[in-house]
Amino acid sequence: MSVALVTSPVFAPRGAAPPPSPRRLRVGMPHLDVAGLSENWLFRHAGELQWEAIGQRLGVPSDEIRGDAGARLYPTVVAVRARYDAPLAAVRENDVLDSQVEVVPCGRSCAHGRIVVTNGQHRFTLELLTTFAARGPHGLRTAPLAPALARRWTAPDGPLPVIARLARAARRGEPVDDPFAGVALARASQPLGSITYEPSPYADYNGAGLLYFASYVTIADSAERRLVRQLGLGGTPRDWALATSTVRRDVYYYENLPLGASLVASLYQLDRDRHGVSTHVRLSRAEDGRPMADVIARRHFTAELR
Repeated sequence: MSVALVTSPVFAPRGAAPPPSPRRLRVGMPHLDVAGLSENWLFRHAGELQWEAIGQRLGVPSDEIRGDAGARLYPTVVAVRARYDAPLAAVRENDVLDSQVEVVPCGRSCAHGRIVVTNGQHRFTLELLTTFAARGPHGLRTAPLAPALARRWTAPDGPLPVIARLARAARRGEPVDDPFAGVALARASQPLGSITYEPSPYADYNGAGLLYFASYVTIADSAERRLVRQLGLGGTPRDWALATSTVRRDVYYYENLPLGASLVASLYQLDRDRHGVSTHVRLSRAEDGRPMADVIARRHFTAELR
């Protein structure tokens, strides 16, 4: 069977040591969107830190991570759980962000990472579950590391991380025992609305020709904004992108999308209270309807920040 499937960006240049963790940067326009800190950038930043940590543990750059048959392996994202102490809209230009990463093996082919980005008193925490996968005639498939690399990839004793158990249940269509994502996934029946979208090769795909894991979130948010307007669900005269800001996000990845193909983004949930909204968007392949990802978010109304 095919596994959850998005690939990583390029590791550090050959022979160059990546910057050590922790890392500090000053927020500029590349890190922002119209409302504050860009979640697309934050996901990409977390992914970069995770890939570097994996490569450091294995002692090789990403293009030298190989399977037991010599084929290149790609670190692919299976699930992300993001928890933000403050809405992303709280981050402003010239703020300073400090980032730390901790990655440990969880099985022969998986990595469990925790990336913490701090902005003064605010903490933005992302938990990533990734697996090594090789290209095959029918897409990517989980694959074991080559023996020399596998010896450097030993998982500690103990139970699987919670995110691994939740991702397995979501991928199998089983009940997800989680008060946030589990409730949303259990309610999925008929969508409130759907739109079709062809991702851009210039912005949504990476150098390996695969739909990048951070793009799933941006596509889901863009579709959600459009559907909120079309269906009259916003309840506010302000633009959805300015009226709300993310404080929590879970993404479960199932499939990638060939370049040139289209997907369908369906809004399954939009629950509103006085503080914000909870939403669930599912991305599926337009050609065959195969689910690509479930994207569950909690947003706060940004008026509370002003």
